[in-house]
This record gives sequence, C-alpha cells and structure tokens, in this order.
Amino acid sequence: MGLNCTNAFDIPWAEARKMEASKLYYRVLEAICRAESLNTNVNNLTPLLSNERFHRCLIACSAELVLATHKTVIMMFPAVLESTGLTAFDLSKIIENFVRHEESLPRELKRHLNSLEEQLLESMAWEKGSSLYNSLVVARPSLASEINRLGLLAESMPSLDDIVARQNFHAEDLPATPSKKRAADSDENGDSRSPKRLCIEPRSTLVDQISQTPPAKQSYTLKAKWRPLQSTFASPTVSNLVGGNEKCAEVGVHIFFSKILKLAAIRIRNLCERLRHVEQTEHVYNIFKQILDQQTTLFFNRHIDQLILCSLYGVAKVSQLTLTFKEIVNNYKREQQCIPEVFRSVFVVNTNHNGGLGSRHVDIIVFYNEVFVPAVKPFLVALIPSGGAHPDNKKNPNSQIPGSPKSPPFSNLPDMSPKKVSSSHNVYISPLRQTKKDALLSPSSRSFYACIGESTHAYQSPSEDLAAINNCLNYTSRRINTRINFDMVSDSVVAGSLGQPHGVPASSDPAGSFSFLSRKDNPGPDS
Repeated sequence: MGLNCTNAFDIPWAEARKMEASKLYYRVLEAICRAESLNTNVNNLTPLLSNERFHRCLIACSAELVLATHKTVIMMFPAVLESTGLTAFDLSKIIENFVRHEESLPRELKRHLNSLEEQLLESMAWEKGSSLYNSLVVARPSLASEINRLGLLAESMPSLDDIVARQNFHAEDLPATPSKKRAADSDENGDSRSPKRLCIEPRSTLVDQISQTPPAKQSYTLKAKWRPLQSTFASPTVSNLVGGNEKCAEVGVHIFFSKILKLAAIRIRNLCERLRHVEQTEHVYNIFKQILDQQTTLFFNRHIDQLILCSLYGVAKVSQLTLTFKEIVNNYKREQQCIPEVFRSVFVVNTNHNGGLGSRHVDIIVFYNEVFVPAVKPFLVALIPSGGAHPDNKKNPNSQIPGSPKSPPFSNLPDMSPKKVSSSHNVYISPLRQTKKDALLSPSSRSFYACIGESTHAYQSPSEDLAAINNCLNYTSRRINTRINFDMVSDSVVAGSLGQPHGVPASSDPAGSFSFLSRKDNPGPDS
C-alpha cells in the first residue's frame, strides 16, 4: 500500500488498513464476477481474472477508499497510482464499475470516488505518460505521429518487485515519526491511532458495515450502456473479446470519450447559466464535441476546462455577444473545480531554431489566438447562419465619416489619402499598401480572435489599457515625416488611369492629381 513504516507503532496500523482493503477488494471482485457471468456474451472469466492490470485497479480503488476513510495524509491521491504502477487512464476504467457493484458504499465515499474520476477525466488522463495515448495510437492511427512526436506514450506497467524496490529506496530518505506523538494519540483501549491521520476521531467501521450488508440484487442488473470489463482491460491491439470487429482500444477510448462529454456538458451548462447565456449551451457543447472528435490533439497535455473556456468565447464572438474573456474567467472562478492554472498556464508546443521541440506555458488568451482559433475556425464558421452576413461584413468599406475627403476623381487610381475616423476629433488613418493588405486576415476571420480592444495584456484593467494606448499616441521623441511619398503610386498607374499610353507623362506636375493632399489645413468635406 506504499505506507513506509518507519516505526514499530506504524506496523499494526498499516496491517489493519491492509486487511480492510483486502476485504473490500474481494467483496467487490465477487460482485463483478457475478455480474459478468450473467452476460450472455461472456462465457469465460479467465481472461479478466488473469489480467493483472484489472486486479491492480481494483486494489488501488479499495485502498484509496480505506485511506480516505481514515483520513491518511501521507498517502493522499494520486499516491495510490504510483504505489500500484497504474496510470490515471487505467484507474478511470474501474471507478464506475466499483460504485455500481458496491451500492452499500456511504454517500461520502461515493462522492470521493466521483471527485477522483473528475480529476482523472479533466486533466490527469491527458498528461504525458498516460496509457490513454497507447490506446489512441491503435484506435485512431491518424494521431500516432503527433503522439510519437510529443513523446506521450506510457511505459510498460512496472512489476511489483520494481515498485517495492522503488518505494524502499524512497523510504530511506523519510524521517522517522516521533513515537511520543503516537503515544499521545492512543485511546483508552490501548488501540494506537496512527499519526498519519488529519484529525482525531473514532476509527471508521466502513469495512465492517459493508461486510454485514448483503449485496444488493439490483447491483447485478446490467445497465443499458454496460460493457464487459474483459474488453476494457484487454490489450489495446487485441480484438474485442465479446464479438465485433473493433479493437479493445476502440472500446476503451469510446467509453472514456463518452465520460468526457458528459462531464463537459455539465460544466458548460453551469458556466452558461452563470453568464446568463443559456441559449448558447448547445452551440458550445457541439463545438467541444467536434474538437474532441476531430481535433483531439488540442487535449494533449491540457485541461478540458481550457477547451471549454475557449469554445465559449469563440461561440460568443460568432454570435456577436458582448462577452469578454475577463467575464468568462471571473465567472469560471466561482466554479467548484476552478484552479488558477487553467487560465494562467496553458501548455503550448513550439519549435526552436534547431528544429527541435520545445514547450512553454501561456495564458488562456494567447493559447486561444495562437492555437485554438487556427484549429477550430472551420467549426466556428459553420455556426454562422447561411446567407447571413457577418457583422464585420455589414459595414460598407466605402462609407466615410463626416469631414473625411471624398473619393478621388479617378476611380482606377489607388486611394492613398488619409481618412478621418472621428467627426469630433482630428484623428486620421492612412490606408495600407496592397502588399500588406494581402498578408492580413479577412474581417470574418479576424473577428474570431481576442483583439486589443478587449485588453492589451491578459487580465489588465481598462485604465491600464487606456494608459498604454495614450503612451503610444503621445510618443513624440521621433520627428514625424509629413512629406508625401509619391513613389507609392507609379507613373504607369497614373498614366493608365488617364487613358494615356505608357511612357507619356500625364502632366508636367504629377502632384496636381493629389493637390488636395498638399493642404496644410484639415481637408474639408467639399475638397
């Protein structure tokens, strides 16, 4: 169980916990075998009972419940995974079956298992070294190259001897627990309570209560979505043992993804209700579901809440909602599962100068702009109603603010004059060259991103945003060149617009066509 007993007083306590975990293990194992034998597709339980990974998962779940009952603080989850040589994806396969076949568990322990399963689904199963990637390579071969490139595959399950040797090695560095502290916690009956407990309370009689309760008959009733455990715990490359042409890896991945979608649906609904945009719940869920199915690599080494937040913001942009990332994050902070690392530290892969892979952690806005939008843009575009114009496309590009100069007299001549952008302030902008325009995104694509109008820096206050913009506008240390650069328009373009052959000068003064630009005063509406 991984309890390194450094004092003789710890040994009886550890042995008692070991006995409780063993009783619970055999009780649930018997219930699972009875349920599996009732399945008409399962004629032989030998493949399941000879699967060491299945037994380790069952032991880990039993030990975790016993340790949680006694509030053991030196071996809190996920220490049980290291002590059994399992990964988060392995343990996620047994929790639902454990609860189903042991319905006499107290409500508090069921909640504990539910909390553990959420941790496994939301992030731990997506970490590097998870056996989930070994199943994905078989179930979805298209992901194999990316999984191998990032080095996400799990190593083979270590033997019990290796686990014991590793734990004994670490135990040498552990300080001995003072025996005086243990003696002070002894009860009147001489039962020494372990110092590994968080609080002083009577010993739980969990296993005794469970052993006295007969197994419920309904626990053997097969559920509608019940799948045999033999296929779940078999090797990923083995064909389904209970019939069908699919691999066992496909069965395991399908079950895991269905749990992910169920958990995401609950969290999306709760977050949309907090934001008072319940009508967007279905759109956000559909985007998340498409990402899980078609852009699974976005989940690698990340938290599913990061994808939920980005999906919600992307749908808000497409739906023209006045919803900022700051509002979304502030409401997400009120959720029970919220941790700051979700929106402050998102894993991003980058390539260094030598062509090797590197990694960095960025905030949620940088991840959304650099990684999320390029991958999910087709899904967001599909949400735009067919035939409906995008809000940025509704604006007439030829419309002018009062006080801005009229269109040039020659329609074929590029309009390089500054345009007034405010009717009450003397603020002008100059059009970009065509070469630079081609490098920019289209208005519809640009509207998907988190722009500077929202914040010049992640989680920066509006006053700091305005100060940063004012500093840019008030920067006068360099002299502004007010001369017009006529090289921006070649003589051939001017000659062509006047209907004259190339090589013939259009006028002795080529600046005559731009005479309205040479005025020192502000251009009037009639110029």
